[in-house]
Amino acid sequence: MRNEIVSYQFAERIKSALILSSKMLLVLEGMRGDEFEGAKRVILTFFNALSNEIVLASNATGLEEFKLAEEKLKLVTRMIEEGNLREAHATLGSTVTNITTVCASTMQALTEKGLL
Repeated sequence: MRNEIVSYQFAERIKSALILSSKMLLVLEGMRGDEFEGAKRVILTFFNALSNEIVLASNATGLEEFKLAEEKLKLVTRMIEEGNLREAHATLGSTVTNITTVCASTMQALTEKGLL
């Protein structure tokens, strides 16, 4: 039961951060020049911090979904660095889906135990 609680907490926090990231990436798509470069540095820094959070979640829970999310986030980072923002946004969306799956399955387990 401990693992489900920890997984749920990590998944909810990461899901929220990924949704915010998606909105930030949409804003980045509309920028140009120095503004774009500065914003890109900020979002890449945020993704790096989020990646560290996902690694912590993976290590704490052992769930494969967190490892997959971390790999996808690295791919998103590389796409942003290469200027492929549309594809980065699509990949980020699929990452949200992976983490939402963790949220749903752990929430169901906690609900069945009467903890939610």
